[in-house]
Amino acid sequence: MRYLRFEEMQEGKRHVGLLEDVTTSTLERMRVERERDCDGLTKLYARRGFRRVADALFLKPDELKTAALLMIDLDNLKTTNDKFGHNFGDLYIQTAGRCFLENTPANTICARISGDEFLLLFYGYGNREEIREKIRNLYRAIGEVEFVLPNGNNMGLSASGGVAWYPEDSEDLSDLMKFSDFAMYQVKRSKKGMLAEFNAEDYREKMFQNQSRLEFNQMLESRKIKYHFQPIFHAVTGEPYAYEALMRADYPTLRSPETVLRLAREAGRMHEMEYLTLFCSGECYTELLERGEVSEQAYLFVNSIANVRMTEEEEREYHVRFARIQPQVVIEITEVEQLDMKMVEGKKSVEGCSGMFALDDYGSGYNSEINLLELKPHFVKVDITIVRDIDKDANKQQVVSNIVEYAHKRGMMVIMEGLETAAEVGKSLELGADLLQGYFLARPGEVPPAINEEAARLIRAYWEERK
Repeated sequence: MRYLRFEEMQEGKRHVGLLEDVTTSTLERMRVERERDCDGLTKLYARRGFRRVADALFLKPDELKTAALLMIDLDNLKTTNDKFGHNFGDLYIQTAGRCFLENTPANTICARISGDEFLLLFYGYGNREEIREKIRNLYRAIGEVEFVLPNGNNMGLSASGGVAWYPEDSEDLSDLMKFSDFAMYQVKRSKKGMLAEFNAEDYREKMFQNQSRLEFNQMLESRKIKYHFQPIFHAVTGEPYAYEALMRADYPTLRSPETVLRLAREAGRMHEMEYLTLFCSGECYTELLERGEVSEQAYLFVNSIANVRMTEEEEREYHVRFARIQPQVVIEITEVEQLDMKMVEGKKSVEGCSGMFALDDYGSGYNSEINLLELKPHFVKVDITIVRDIDKDANKQQVVSNIVEYAHKRGMMVIMEGLETAAEVGKSLELGADLLQGYFLARPGEVPPAINEEAARLIRAYWEERK
């Protein structure tokens, strides 16, 4: 039975018979170093000892050859401690350590690096399949271990593991520790007691998500956000009728408003997002007005979360700061959010509010007609999925024709958004759209641009022909 794989013990053996040449201080130093490198409970390497031996080995790739770092986490240790006490928990840990040591080849470095976490470095193999066989043997042995609990019941040893490969996943030990830890925790979150190999794509996705959450929190705390504005043009005159405020977060992972909104929803910070949207867009637009770079009569379309409302104090603050633009603000309600009519009615009652709403992305949600009936918006924005290639699709044309007929009978205006070609614009004019928006007419900008001259000519030509 092997309890120890510890380099200093071998060094100690070489000193047998030569102790008369070794000073007391040297022996004391060796003892202290052994204690620091050895885990007192399992007699395996501790974290410090593992790093010392493994770091030295990683300087010798010819000895490493193909290697695998296996991170193991013992399942149910906390429950075991809570139910049967820490003495039994220690026995659980000791038995696991002995199992790992006795069921791995000699060229394996075994270490306990924290309470219930172990690292096993398999090295010196010709290919990964050879190591996989060794790890399968280890897990078969783990499955055969049983304890008799203090209450007389039996309990098996359960361990979740993650494997990272040298040199395929990394040639750096710190990276391999991080990757094997990631693979192991993926197992812990799904089905304990299993083993998984590191997947670089999953890791990148997870790290991207973590970075996104970090940047989202930084954005909210610092209010580091700005707005670009895209003109919405009148379909008859070609003049700017309104400007839509579009969020631009200056962070690598927050490139789309959809991402920001998803993170706000996941973090339970939708109210903060609503506040930031209304106040920051108001600040940016007011600056444009003061510089004379937007029309005083134009409307400002601002996206709002359908089931969130500012506090009364925040609404009063908004009125004080943005009384000049409030009568021109149109609240855009997107169809992807659940419509909360109590919240919507509350938004209408804000002091100084225009009371105008736009139903955004119409046709993209599951309850389009219901939302249209309940909201009774002043503007209906036809979703880009319907607008795209509308000049070629008779079914889409019929859908828009029906929307236009319904809206005009009720005093609503129809906006075609996402227009990218002259043909789409031409067909939108034919179908009776009131307002036009899209890259073909003008892209968003910190200072909203004038209409594209080609688009202006197309609109003029269309109405001249009608005369």
